[in-house]
Amino acid sequence: MNKAFLSLAALVVSFAASVAQAGTVNFDSGSAKVHSVQVSKYKKNHKHKVWVPAHRSHGHLVKGHYIWR
Repeated sequence: MNKAFLSLAALVVSFAASVAQAGTVNFDSGSAKVHSVQVSKYKKNHKHKVWVPAHRSHGHLVKGHYIWR
């Protein structure tokens, strides 16, 4: 009985710790939000290389490669 109680208590404590950890959110003093807005504006007019995985094009197998988007 005592071992069952201890194992149940340990389960409850670990569950509470995981819920508390999932509930906390870490922000970088608001700078991350501003930076993401600036980056999204920059990416609209800026082409960059994107990896395209292997695929078929007009029936031919094309290996993975980078393209500008």
